[in-house]
Amino acid sequence: MKTITTMYFSPTGTSRKISEAIADGIAGAGTFERKRIDLTKPPAREKQYEFGTEDILVLGYPVYGGRVPAVLQNVLCGLKGTATPAVLAAVYGNRDYEDALLEGQDLLAEGGFTVLAAGAFIGEHSYSAKVGAGRPDAEDLQAAESLGIKAAEKISAGDYLEVAVKGNRPYKDPMPDMPFTPKITEACTGCGLCAENCPMQVISRENPAQINTGCILCSACVKLCPQQAKYWDAEPILKIKQMLETKFVERKEPEIFI
Repeated sequence: MKTITTMYFSPTGTSRKISEAIADGIAGAGTFERKRIDLTKPPAREKQYEFGTEDILVLGYPVYGGRVPAVLQNVLCGLKGTATPAVLAAVYGNRDYEDALLEGQDLLAEGGFTVLAAGAFIGEHSYSAKVGAGRPDAEDLQAAESLGIKAAEKISAGDYLEVAVKGNRPYKDPMPDMPFTPKITEACTGCGLCAENCPMQVISRENPAQINTGCILCSACVKLCPQQAKYWDAEPILKIKQMLETKFVERKEPEIFI
């Protein structure tokens, strides 16, 4: 029996939703064992993962500045496959995904995987609820499931040819480090959800206003706060937010490569 492993890094939940929908599409084509590997927390990113010919990997991640998140580099470089078929999903905030799919494909190829299907999907932007608002929505999830169905058809037919995706080599320069962290208001109740869900585990559970070195500006603490007590006030981020809300509010659709 083949095994579908859904692997994702998903601080705000969008990459998880898309990855699971793709895996659902594959699973609908037959009888498969299902596994899930959530790379969002540090302990999971410190492990080694190996896959064989009977495995199918579905890998999803957010796009940060047109690239694979830097925090995933070591994890993806360490993945080991044995001619293992893979499906990639890059989730971006309605601006552009640029080289993120190609980079992910290259990293998997180096580890012994064949990316035979891929997709670029839209999620609500980390810095603005107005950009990609409510995405992924029902149409996005349907497109993701359809990608999984088509990937399953290729696997069933023995078609393991690598798919061509958009992107450029060399990849675009990574985003410069921005030493900013979200601020907090008096609305904070100290529930600890921000500390619990921080993918870098740099938020103090006892004092949520204290954020130690290592924040990757993913906005998980801002998006997931039930009191909306976390917010950004750093001028560079506010300028990015304004630019996004001025130029990138028009709906974009998923791009599928099969």
